Amino acid sequence: MKVVRTRRGARLIQGGAVLSEILARPGPTHSLFDLLAALIERLAPGPRVALLGFAGGGLIAPLRALGHTGPIHAVDLDHQALSLFWEFSADWAGEVEIDESDAAAWLCDQEPYDLILEDLSVEGEEGETKPELSWRALPDILAAKLRPGGVAVTNLLPVPGVSWNSLQAELSAPFGEARLLELTEYENRVLVCGESLPEARSLTRDLRQRMEQLGSKQARLFRTRRLST
Repeated sequence: MKVVRTRRGARLIQGGAVLSEILARPGPTHSLFDLLAALIERLAPGPRVALLGFAGGGLIAPLRALGHTGPIHAVDLDHQALSLFWEFSADWAGEVEIDESDAAAWLCDQEPYDLILEDLSVEGEEGETKPELSWRALPDILAAKLRPGGVAVTNLLPVPGVSWNSLQAELSAPFGEARLLELTEYENRVLVCGESLPEARSLTRDLRQRMEQLGSKQARLFRTRRLST
């Protein structure tokens, strides 16, 4: 992983792709992380939020800029990214607790959360992809580790040999409802799962409102649709 320092903080780059934008103060990243932050701020029904895969804390700056002040519990194995996050964000990040551990084992040991964001990735032969764990074993663990009314958010990437439809079906199977967010400028998709979710049009409106408040250039560059589960 390559670190490129910028006037706003630092970027983590792997295989030519920007994995994370770590900012020196709260504000928009103008990337996928703004959408993820808006989802947390809109959908978490309570204060307990977990991040599986911290990615250098790229969403903490937009999340705090949106006014979310609650504690964040995270797990990651990347020492370099964690060091950069604390270097740039320690003074304003608020209560952020990061454990260096395997994500599935860590989550199994935790009390249930109101919202869990799964942002795990690995470098594959064709670029960044999802580890098999995230779409085989984790969906059932996520469902079991949510409080009543809780929400699971997954940052999806292409998986060689697995269609988008199959991947989305595997991840949403343990849940009553699912919404899929597709971004204009990213191959990533974002899957939102729970037992009761806002309708796609309402969710799009609420997220755009928050991202425009944030000043994010991604505010109009996504769409939401309902998935069958």
